[in-house]
Amino acid sequence: MAQGRSQQTQQAFQVLQPLCVSLIKEPTLENVQMLRRLLEGVAPDARQQLYQYILFPLRLILREPQKRSQELCEQTVLCMCDVLKHCTVSEWDMFSDLFSVLSILISCRTNVGKVAELSEELKLAVVNCLIALIQSANEQINRRLYQPSFLPALGHLVSLLLSAAEQEKMRELKVQAMECLLQLAQCSGEGWQKNPYSSEARVAFASFLPGIAMAICKVILGDTKQGQNVTVKAIQLWSRLVSLVMSEDGKHKSQSDTRNTHQSPRPDTSRANGESLLIKRTSEWVESTAKKLNILIGQIVTMVTNPHWKVRMAMAQFAKDLIFECKCSLTDSTPKLLELLVSLVGDEYSQVATLSQETLKEFSQCHLDGEAKQLVELLEDNLYSLMTVLPRLVRAADDTKKLSTLNLVIGYLKLLGPRITTLLYSAAHLKRLSLALIQVVEFDTRDVKILEDAHLNADTTSRLEAFQYYKTRRKYFKHFTDEAVYEGFVKICHLLGQYGNITLLVNHFLDLFHTSSPHRKQVVLILNEIVLGTLETGLSDSTVASWESSRESDNEHLHDSEEIETTIRLLVQEYISDDNWQLPTNIDQSECSESSQVSSNWMITPRQQIESFSLATVNSNALLICLLLEGIGAFAQVLGAGFNAILMECLYPVLEKLADEKAIISQSAYNTLADICSGCAYSSIPDLLCDNADYLVDTISLKLRHLDFNPKAPLVLKVTLQHSNSNMLPLLEDTINEILITLDQYYGDRAAAFMKVLHVLVISIVRWFPTQQECKTQSSSASTGISDNNSLNPSVNSHPSQDIKAFFLEYHRNKRIAAGDMDDADIDDAGGNDDRVVRQDEEDDVNEKKVLPIHVQAVKQVLERCLHFVSSKDPRLRLLVLDVIQNGVIVLASTKDELLPIIHKLWPGFVQRFSDSELLVTCKACETLFVMGETCCDFIRRRVAKDVWPKTIKFLTTQAKISIKTGPSYKHTAAHKLQKTILGGIGRLCKQVDIGESELCDMLTACLPYLSARQPEVLQKAAVESVCAFMSVEPDSVWLALNDLYCPSSLSPPHQVFPEIKFAGSGSEGNEYSTNVKMLLADIDKT
Repeated sequence: MAQGRSQQTQQAFQVLQPLCVSLIKEPTLENVQMLRRLLEGVAPDARQQLYQYILFPLRLILREPQKRSQELCEQTVLCMCDVLKHCTVSEWDMFSDLFSVLSILISCRTNVGKVAELSEELKLAVVNCLIALIQSANEQINRRLYQPSFLPALGHLVSLLLSAAEQEKMRELKVQAMECLLQLAQCSGEGWQKNPYSSEARVAFASFLPGIAMAICKVILGDTKQGQNVTVKAIQLWSRLVSLVMSEDGKHKSQSDTRNTHQSPRPDTSRANGESLLIKRTSEWVESTAKKLNILIGQIVTMVTNPHWKVRMAMAQFAKDLIFECKCSLTDSTPKLLELLVSLVGDEYSQVATLSQETLKEFSQCHLDGEAKQLVELLEDNLYSLMTVLPRLVRAADDTKKLSTLNLVIGYLKLLGPRITTLLYSAAHLKRLSLALIQVVEFDTRDVKILEDAHLNADTTSRLEAFQYYKTRRKYFKHFTDEAVYEGFVKICHLLGQYGNITLLVNHFLDLFHTSSPHRKQVVLILNEIVLGTLETGLSDSTVASWESSRESDNEHLHDSEEIETTIRLLVQEYISDDNWQLPTNIDQSECSESSQVSSNWMITPRQQIESFSLATVNSNALLICLLLEGIGAFAQVLGAGFNAILMECLYPVLEKLADEKAIISQSAYNTLADICSGCAYSSIPDLLCDNADYLVDTISLKLRHLDFNPKAPLVLKVTLQHSNSNMLPLLEDTINEILITLDQYYGDRAAAFMKVLHVLVISIVRWFPTQQECKTQSSSASTGISDNNSLNPSVNSHPSQDIKAFFLEYHRNKRIAAGDMDDADIDDAGGNDDRVVRQDEEDDVNEKKVLPIHVQAVKQVLERCLHFVSSKDPRLRLLVLDVIQNGVIVLASTKDELLPIIHKLWPGFVQRFSDSELLVTCKACETLFVMGETCCDFIRRRVAKDVWPKTIKFLTTQAKISIKTGPSYKHTAAHKLQKTILGGIGRLCKQVDIGESELCDMLTACLPYLSARQPEVLQKAAVESVCAFMSVEPDSVWLALNDLYCPSSLSPPHQVFPEIKFAGSGSEGNEYSTNVKMLLADIDKT
């Protein structure tokens, strides 16, 4: 084997010798690159034998770098690095020479301690080569590397590496420079503490510690643009070098022992010169250095808030290294390091949190007794100090500092665990903690949007079957905007609820709620989150420290369910009390209800004082009510099915807030109902209301009887209808009747409020009974083109074959009677049978009329009340009544016997709305008329032609002259909306009511001006739709009218006898009507 190795070496030498000789004579870039390629095929053993021979020409090139190009030097260094990676350097002269050559190569000639102005690639290659050189050194060289005689060269390289790490821009170069320092100090890799050369390196690097510590501290605190890899490597270098020098292994060794242990073979003069640079590691030096390092540690620990998890991970390892390696020398820094670890206990990345928790656990096991009293006292004192400065930090510091402080509080609370209860027994701690939390979450009540109106209407209630949550409005605070800060506050409250005495906390914060009016919102928010914290049973993560392991079994059930239920019941009663629940949310709010001012009840004393409130006050009240509602929802989540016992107390108040006119309050109330459904296992909000209908109906009925004291009772009924299903209607029948009776009593002052309830009732019935929509469609399609006689004939709907059969049977019977083949008895029997059948059918019809469905009966009663309000002075009420009529007609579409008499009664007041002073009311009247046309058909034909047609034609004719001259802004006017509504539905109405030819021609004449290209585009499209509908009724009249507007082609008579006919629109090559008329005429030709 030895012979084979020798043979490989000889072969390699024969290959490399010519190139090495040529490289000495001609140090060119090509020769160096050729050498690198040849080295790839050389065996490792041959490299080890020939490495000095290979390195010799490379050393010669680097000895005169000023005569060589940077590219040649770079390739030479890379070639040298390739050699060193695969061999072991055992000759000190060779090592020291390479060490010096490489150091000088990147050293500035004018400033020896700084890096020269060379290419970054060359400097990176030199640093990597130095790392390879240090790693290739054998044991003897590693011992001599830290001798006092070599200390100047070592210090020179340390200065260069620090300069590169601090000043260079290239990230990889910075990282490798710090890695070279770690290699140089024997601190690289895992298990660096057990390196056999640590003692020698410790003595040498003690001299460099101040410069290294300060320079690397600047790198750690440098610009974030340098990248997390640079910061992580700098933190690692700082902690390991400080741990190396300040470790306990070398603290008590005297300087003489150190010198005796590492004696240098050099002459005494050299040793004396080198030893003068060594630091004497006395107790005084360690104490003085620790004080200076403590200042730097205080600056470095601020990196705990870095957004990158790798940096926070490095900080956790930083604290671990210093705590355990320098447990006696850096005692003054221990609180800061523990604080760093505590702040990382709750980190969002599990690796960081786990390392911090394990380090704290190990620290408590190594340094303290079984009860860990000292550490607990330290945590409690630090927590108290932190809560003292927290209000100031919240007001002055940035969001990052606030978040780091809250994370630190979270870490302390997690470490204390169940000991929080003992801590809170201290009045000083409890007061400091509560006031700090209150000041952190001070609300900003200057937002005007808080008072915006609600938009939760009946049209959006289709989503309520599955109670989708409304998006919760973001809470705005005075002292921070970052959502992570609020999340940290929530975690703190949850930990207090999880580990603290719930009764003690609730009673304390309720006292603050009663005594401090400006802080009531914050107190409610804190109470809500504390109660939510009781949902977490035991310790939710691996934060159990060693001092708690013995008590873990005693804290499996931190809270008694009965205690929680009692506490929640107390909070619910406090929340829904009138002093907190009935706060003013309007800037101008009367002290008494409107009804009490004109009430006939002699017991009511009218008070017409109107109190004004500031915007901040009503905003604050609105936010407080929302927080109270959120609290009730949170309580339902905590108690689950147990909340049913409290539901009777809070369901009606929550529905009362659901009807609030402020969007923020109504949406919060809706989310509260959804939380109650989720907590109490209801599948939907309608199921919740139906299961508790007996309580709701009784409460609403009782309050309606005392309406002066309960003005919001109709609103509660309104939202109950709005959020329930058809199963609720029979239960509310009596209550609806009370509403109708009360409406008759409070005719003037409460009409609008009660009509809103009836409006929701009708809309809900339309939603609950969708079959009525199908009946409406069927009746409208069946009524087209059918006369009254046919509609009364039951045979119309029969099969054609049956009609033919019946015709011939009747014809045959009549013929027999005429021929005298049937006697009078047979005729009487046949006629009598027919009469009996008719009478029986009539009796059945009468019986059916007597029993109406409950929803039909309710709508009928509502429409009868609309007779009195369709002519109200309030335009809003008129609009509401018209919408009620429109939806009521849809419900009664299948019961014509009830619908037509009501239409007859409503018509006199209804028709006046077509000449209403408010165009929006007229627009709504048109929409209602179109619905009537679909359901009543030809019943209203004469009424429409007589009462509606003249007013509509007059408006369209007059307004067409105006709209043709307007611009884009006209589409936002009420007149434009009315024009669009009429034109969009008038054609369909003509078909449905079977309007006469003369009336249709009059309406066609009024609609034709809207075919002009000068009219707004929306009106043109609507007019085209109407004219298309007119075609299906009177195509000839429409064709003639369109040709009078524009005749695209002349008509030739079939014979000369006939005169040529010229239309008014002929002879023009295109006018303003040409586009729409061509399109309509094309449709006529297709039909």
